[in-house]
Amino acid sequence: MSAGEKDLLDKIDGGLAKAEGALLVVVMVVMVGLSVTQLVLRKFFDFGFEWADITVRQMVLWLGFMGGALATYQKRHIAIDALSKLLSPKKAALMHAFTSLVAVVLSGILVKVSWNYLLEEYEDFWAVLFKGAEGELGSIDSWPFEVIMPFALLAIMFHFLVGIRNQILVSLGKREPMNDEEEMGV
Repeated sequence: MSAGEKDLLDKIDGGLAKAEGALLVVVMVVMVGLSVTQLVLRKFFDFGFEWADITVRQMVLWLGFMGGALATYQKRHIAIDALSKLLSPKKAALMHAFTSLVAVVLSGILVKVSWNYLLEEYEDFWAVLFKGAEGELGSIDSWPFEVIMPFALLAIMFHFLVGIRNQILVSLGKREPMNDEEEMGV
């Protein structure tokens, strides 16, 4: 299989990355829109939504996690690969597969921890981001904003697993190494 050929797993991986990119755009547009609305309301009307600033801050969490998942797909995550420059392409692929396996294990631990945290926040009656005053918007629970954590970490794990499979195929000579554009999903 050449570097440019994609099988079903590669297509699912790419589709997930497109969904992550679309979600990033939507979150960013909502954040900017909400921030500009707050600015206009405060500057010209001496008014603002009390919940808006808190919501924008929580949306940064979504940007960070979805950006991390997309960076993993594009192979733009943090990596120290000085050694791989000295190795043959097949040995470098095995080394990348091993380091990605370590990342999968660590991501799996983080998925479990974040899932447990999310469940605790969901069950905790007092876990609210904002408690509205009498006659205003009711409280906003914190858990809907935190739901991104386990799911983005699962996406990161999936991207790493597909990468492991592809690196093993390269090391076995069944797939050619990808160039930089192909690795980044371009």
